[in-house]
Amino acid sequence: MAEVSDIAVYQKLTAIADELDQMAAEGASLVGDAALTTAARTVRGMASAVYGHIMDSADETPDS
Repeated sequence: MAEVSDIAVYQKLTAIADELDQMAAEGASLVGDAALTTAARTVRGMASAVYGHIMDSADETPDS
């Protein structure tokens, strides 16, 4: 199995969250809308955590 970069994970999670938001906007029921909105928020939180890790890693400088 090939390795997946952190940025690829971030991008995929963001795309999934966008898709969930779109589905919620098109949903027919309040229950479905609530479930999709909650799922999108959760996935965005995961994406945010990955992004924070990416930025923390970028700020690290190698020891001399």
